[in-house]
Amino acid sequence: MDMTCIDDKVYRFIKLLLYTAELNNVEVTATKLQKIFFLLEKEKGIRLGLNFKPWFFGAYSPKLQDYIDKLIELGEVDVEEKEVRDPISGEIIAYKRNYVLKSEFKPEEEEKEIEMFFREWVRKSRTEILNYVHKKYPEYAKYSMIRDKVLSMLQE
Repeated sequence: MDMTCIDDKVYRFIKLLLYTAELNNVEVTATKLQKIFFLLEKEKGIRLGLNFKPWFFGAYSPKLQDYIDKLIELGEVDVEEKEVRDPISGEIIAYKRNYVLKSEFKPEEEEKEIEMFFREWVRKSRTEILNYVHKKYPEYAKYSMIRDKVLSMLQE
């Protein structure tokens, strides 16, 4: 399959995920987006060439981040950033990114199955998704900063 075709598919799927999230009144954070696309490749067998690798929060694809950044640049997706503060010092230690679809979007009939998959996962909390991915795909959690916390919770 040529790259243009894959690119168009990834862009459509990102929009489909954000469209589905909006319908279900839930947020799509950067982590949630990464994990749902990871599961789309792993569990639905849809090859998008995203080359996921182990990262600080588990499976991560820099390529997928490039796609979302391009959609933001084009004004088709908006990003809302919330400060994450250290509970002790009150210092800003990170930003939680939430993605919102800005452009018009209508799912195609042949995307129904993917839309159902997205609906199932997007309604779950970030923690639920992380627990599932870390437990089922531990090889992607080897550098994860939250791996030990997640794995200890699973053993309780």
